[in-house]
Amino acid sequence: MTGLSARLAERVRRGGPLRFDAFQEAALYDPDGGYYERPGRVGRSGDFITAASWHPAFARSLARVARKIREELGEPIDILDVGAGEGELLESMHEALRSDGDEGRGYRFIGVERSATRRARARERLASASWLSSLEETPPVSGLVLAYELFDALPVRALLFEGERLLERVVTLGPGGEGFAWDLAECADGEERLERFRARGIHLLRNQRLEVREGAARLASSLASRLSAGLLLVFDYGAPTRALYSSARLNGTLEAFRAHRVSRDVLAGPGSCDITAWVDFTEIEKTFQASGLAVAGLVSQSRFLAAAGIAEEIAAAEAQPSEAERLAERHAIGELVAPGGMGESIRVLVASRDTTLGARFVEWPVPGIMLSYH
Repeated sequence: MTGLSARLAERVRRGGPLRFDAFQEAALYDPDGGYYERPGRVGRSGDFITAASWHPAFARSLARVARKIREELGEPIDILDVGAGEGELLESMHEALRSDGDEGRGYRFIGVERSATRRARARERLASASWLSSLEETPPVSGLVLAYELFDALPVRALLFEGERLLERVVTLGPGGEGFAWDLAECADGEERLERFRARGIHLLRNQRLEVREGAARLASSLASRLSAGLLLVFDYGAPTRALYSSARLNGTLEAFRAHRVSRDVLAGPGSCDITAWVDFTEIEKTFQASGLAVAGLVSQSRFLAAAGIAEEIAAAEAQPSEAERLAERHAIGELVAPGGMGESIRVLVASRDTTLGARFVEWPVPGIMLSYH
């Protein structure tokens, strides 16, 4: 066992089985062994990719969004990335916006990253940005707030609907005390949660597994409170409530990512892989609305990027010197919007305060623009 695994095993021996959110919290965020304290976990050589780590066309498209906000709100504006990781996105946006006539001085960059390891790396990438450890340290911003795969990194409780009641799926020791295994326990708030599900039109099936993310509404409220004017964009894997808890997902959505491979074994080697579950976008949307934001809609990443002008990036690929390079560049950019990939699996919730720009970025097709990347 690794040091983290041994410490988690000792917690189980001393206090009994762990609720899954406690196990996931340690697996991801433990300062001495947690997954997010590991460098180099994102990108082609890591465990998974994000749009920002795949190609700078993503950041350049968001830079176009920032310019539109600046035109409407005036200058300077803030660009806040919450869950900024190692700073790839803000660095690329900064580079794109430096091409403006004022060398990008009309934009203030702020990154929020919980991990000290990743925050230090981000500061090396973009020293001119403000790098903070928590959202609570962030002042109100006027401009663009970004949350890319932020919510799906929040720990979840794992539940099972027995047919009459909800049970808690907990983590215990494996056979012979080796490794970890699932067990079932009473769900202290099970009846209350079932009532809330029924009120939202959700009817679970016998033996259905599911996840609930207790910190999502609180985080959504905090995000909304930081936006004084401008756009708030949430990029993540997820679905509206009814689709998330439908019969199409009887086994829930818990997954582990290691070396670009997906596994359902989320208990193996805590700290060695990313652990994630889909986001309930309806919960986030309702929280935003209760916080006074206008929600323009939920669209696929491909549709959002189309409205944000990624076709210009695809067209610019023609400037590459050889046909092989042009083809490679078009293909790489196309992966950001391709059906069956991150273009469709990542969803974007677009919300705003004191601007009508939100609707612009959920509308597609845009007249006169066609995407082609083959």
